[in-house]
Amino acid sequence: MAKIAFTVLWAGVLMVVDRALDGVTWAQYLAIFALGGIYAFTVNKLPESRNKSA
Repeated sequence: MAKIAFTVLWAGVLMVVDRALDGVTWAQYLAIFALGGIYAFTVNKLPESRNKSA
């Protein structure tokens, strides 16, 4: 559940950053690349759900 909540929250962060950098394409690419790396690192550090009922 933590990974799902973090993913939804991170999608909101990406949208805000993308809108803030509107018109500066190179900055958008750089920010999305950096935030993607931060997301990948962080989501791997979040604990797994212990009871997987699916």
